[in-house]
Amino acid sequence: MHLTIRSLAKAYGFLWALREVTIEFKPGDCVALLGPNGAGKTTLLKLLCGLLYPTSGAIELDGENLLGGPSRLRSMIGLLSPNEHFYENLTVAENLRFFGSLYGRRENLPEVTRILETVALESRAGEYVGSLSSGMKCRLAIAKSLLLKPTLLLLDEPYGALDGSGIDLLETYLRGLVGGGGIVVIASHHISRVLAVCNRALILHQGKLIFDEPKREPWLNFQRAFGEFLPRGERWSS
Repeated sequence: MHLTIRSLAKAYGFLWALREVTIEFKPGDCVALLGPNGAGKTTLLKLLCGLLYPTSGAIELDGENLLGGPSRLRSMIGLLSPNEHFYENLTVAENLRFFGSLYGRRENLPEVTRILETVALESRAGEYVGSLSSGMKCRLAIAKSLLLKPTLLLLDEPYGALDGSGIDLLETYLRGLVGGGGIVVIASHHISRVLAVCNRALILHQGKLIFDEPKREPWLNFQRAFGEFLPRGERWSS
């Protein structure tokens, strides 16, 4: 998969949330999307998954226009967020089967059970989602992504309420997706955590792309670019 963003911009009235952003992503990219609050990170993710329509610019997947293109393109994209919507009056297993049916994947019970075992929720399969803790809902979001098998996975502050084993589970999944030629884009304020798993970093500031570089050691350009957004007196170190 190749993802191309050309001169992408998004305005809310007179406020420009994103300004003329152009980026190329190639298979195997695991990208940290960084920047201060209000930089445009979440707006960019929502544009990439089709939740928002741009004011101008283009998004292409494998050379095809995502905006108004065939629905199979959007089925290749997944969004993982701690605030992901689930139906709280359905059980854990029912939620997975429902979302699978939306994407034309009528998974059988053994497949759903296998995925729930992977995320350590098999004992909760029959419980209503409304009874789950925040950390368990984060695991269910990972299970949903495992079920739908996106090739482009977008993550918005994915660490949420995950515990240590949940973080290991998430990062193992991400490495497998990237190793198989997928693309991962992670928006997060957990800088050290996200840079440990990513091989490239982007920095947005006031809707503009101000940094785009593959990870390297030492990473002096990143330290200079990102140091502006750290609390006074604090330094970033790899």
